[in-house]
Amino acid sequence: MGGFLGNESEATGSRADHTATRFISRMNHHLELERATIAALERGDHRRAFALADRRCRISPPATARAHLLRAEALHHLGLADAAAGAVTKAWELEPENLAAARRMMAWTAGREQLEAAKTVARIDNDPGTIRVALRHLQAAGQVACARTELLDSEIWGWATWPTASTLQITLTSPDQIRRFTLTGTSHHPLATAERQAADFRLERPDAAGPLHLQITVDDQPIHQLYIAEGRPEAPRSAPNPGSGGEARSGQLTVIVPVYRDLDATTACLSSAISAIEATPDSRLLIVDDESPEPAIKDLLHRLQSRPNVIVLTNERNLGFVGAVNRGLDASPAGDVVLLNADTLVPQQAFNRLRAAVRSVPRIGTATPLSNNGEFTSFPLPNTSNPLPSLDQVEELDRRAATANAGSLVDIPNGIGFCLYLTRACLDAVGRLSDDFQRGYLEDVDLCLRAAEAGFRNVCVPSVFVGHEGSRSFLDEKRALVMRNLRVLEQRYPRYSTECAAFVLADPLRKHRAALEREIIMSQDGEGWHIVLSGCGALSATATKRSSAACDRALQSLNAQIDGDGRQIFAALRNPLGGVPQSLRFALTTDADVAAFGQFLIEHSSGEIEIVGTRRIPPRLLSFIRDRLPYQIAIADTSLGDGASHRSGLRPSWINLVEGAHRILTFDPRGSRFVDEVLHINAEPDGPPSGRTPTDRPSPAEREVLGVVALRASAQEIRFIRGLAHQLGRKLPTARLVILGTTLDDLSLINEDNVVVTGGAITPGEIDGLIEAYGITSILLDTGDPLFGHPLIVALEATGLPVAATDWLAAPDRDGRDLVIPSGLAAPEAASRIVDWLRPVSAEFRIPPEQLRDEVAC
Repeated sequence: MGGFLGNESEATGSRADHTATRFISRMNHHLELERATIAALERGDHRRAFALADRRCRISPPATARAHLLRAEALHHLGLADAAAGAVTKAWELEPENLAAARRMMAWTAGREQLEAAKTVARIDNDPGTIRVALRHLQAAGQVACARTELLDSEIWGWATWPTASTLQITLTSPDQIRRFTLTGTSHHPLATAERQAADFRLERPDAAGPLHLQITVDDQPIHQLYIAEGRPEAPRSAPNPGSGGEARSGQLTVIVPVYRDLDATTACLSSAISAIEATPDSRLLIVDDESPEPAIKDLLHRLQSRPNVIVLTNERNLGFVGAVNRGLDASPAGDVVLLNADTLVPQQAFNRLRAAVRSVPRIGTATPLSNNGEFTSFPLPNTSNPLPSLDQVEELDRRAATANAGSLVDIPNGIGFCLYLTRACLDAVGRLSDDFQRGYLEDVDLCLRAAEAGFRNVCVPSVFVGHEGSRSFLDEKRALVMRNLRVLEQRYPRYSTECAAFVLADPLRKHRAALEREIIMSQDGEGWHIVLSGCGALSATATKRSSAACDRALQSLNAQIDGDGRQIFAALRNPLGGVPQSLRFALTTDADVAAFGQFLIEHSSGEIEIVGTRRIPPRLLSFIRDRLPYQIAIADTSLGDGASHRSGLRPSWINLVEGAHRILTFDPRGSRFVDEVLHINAEPDGPPSGRTPTDRPSPAEREVLGVVALRASAQEIRFIRGLAHQLGRKLPTARLVILGTTLDDLSLINEDNVVVTGGAITPGEIDGLIEAYGITSILLDTGDPLFGHPLIVALEATGLPVAATDWLAAPDRDGRDLVIPSGLAAPEAASRIVDWLRPVSAEFRIPPEQLRDEVAC
């Protein structure tokens, strides 16, 4: 791979002098790729640097901000400004305080992204010139004042810049005193301008115990705040804050809701929580007003505090989520506690059933319900923010969950803070939320991991469902807070990320989500689904596209994909729009299993079952469908043929299935020709026209870079690619292969001098950008039996680049622009024709050197 896309100088076209990189470690392949990318960038070999970095960003382990920055740097040097901006934005999203990402994002993007990057640069950069650029961007957006602070052991250091006609004041509040300072601008400060004064400051940290709050104002308007916590507590406080409105009784359940912004969400949450409290014996609602800036929220809390079992605590200043929760915990020294976000919707019986669940078995420390937005506990898509249902829908989902999953508990790595039930024994052992997490995010994970260390279980209660909107209060600050706190968590609990990955892979909650889905489906009245049945592998993308297309026609659609887990074959059901179902499976091991799934199809199909390819679908399931259900067959591959050779006819085992189909559908012209020339059956086109737009072929002086679609991950595919690479190396040394996708053995292929494999999944939306970045000049659609209507192939055909593809054309393309590979052609011969097709026109008439010498001698 050492020579891939990089053995010629971009400026001169001459051979570059560098040694080929060999990739030998599967375990450390990602690190080898990063090192090779840096070396390529240092040589100025930007095309190769992109190829290496792009692969790194697609493979496991998930790419870090560093890898995406390398990819962005290569794209920038290739002159692909939009793609470079997208890559650096991804790096910044992964690591919001990465200075290199912030600087490039400020330089390469515009609008909101540029403004956010400028804020980051002003906050963390130490170069005055770069900070001045950031301040200009902020000033252009209307932010005329800016400040930065850093917390040192014995002092607080910082700088500020503000309009020349304004006054800047610093207020430092500790538990026993308030200190105020007026800052005077320094005339020669590097950040000062004619319109803006600037100054540095250093403040001695008070010795008094307790939290500190620093606020910087310009003309009495806050521009910057710093909260300095007490440090990580190891035990809870023994008494509530005086004047808290009453202590919890032993055995009483306290639901703590911190409130800050968003009147609508807060009103809905508190209304539902009060209804649940009223339905839960021996419980109370404790609302913590974290100095909400919204008067309407103040009015709401004032009205609610007169209700029985509702207590409102008001903070004199904003403490952030952690501080607000801890104040509520201090006011609840007895009884169990539920931490509830102010953007949740709580069904009436949720608290009752959560309490019953945690008391049913010993050593439970935390419990979390199912939710539309609950990370591990999300439903129907796990680890996803699903749309928030209405309160009526939440009540219905909760009732269904209670029926489907009664008595079930599932251990999870940590509880989720949107609705986190904490037992008193757990709280007594681990204490309050840690102040190390500043104003919020992941503090709930830390508490749960401390609980696990103390011997308590973190469980999900799948018989309870609580709605959750998602983060509202922190807005754009969330990403930086999450990433900063994630680093704290990783340092404190090094095994946590591995445990999470193992949990996601095992997915022990799947069967409980499936049980709830089955309960929901069985209660639904409607016209049923348009069901698309396919095998797994390459055809699954085609089936998903067909199912989505049915949704576009206002039909309810469902994918039924045949898959396996090494123990059994099953049909996995998925709604392409993200609704129910997503986790429901039917085993297909026995005749009884097939009959049960078949009965589901009979009861819930809206009409004809659409079979997308017959490969990997159990024959007895196809027999059941043939005998009991209306169906249509979509020609997505050549599996119905008795071999792909010309006029071979239907495979005998499929004749009855084809004869029983109401319709046979084709997706593209090649599929139609396969049906006509090989299967000899009638079919209806059911796809867009080819839509190919020819483009000019590159001039013969340019290198040919052939993009090869890899969809099979089979031994046959990798043998064909390796054989093609070897023929190219002998006959056309300047040609290169870009394998789009993942093969059975990427590492063996990328050590070929003329091959790179992107790895990972390629989406149709990426195609244009990849063609430009890799410099792809032609496409090979098939490395074996062709696929018809696959979304990636359709996208590649739409580029208008010259293509080589298996086809059944009676008259091949005469202008030589495209290559028709006859069906059934042996792999070495097919590779030879591809190489000949790639040769520039001038190469066909080039006089061999030995012949030229003979003519000169004459």
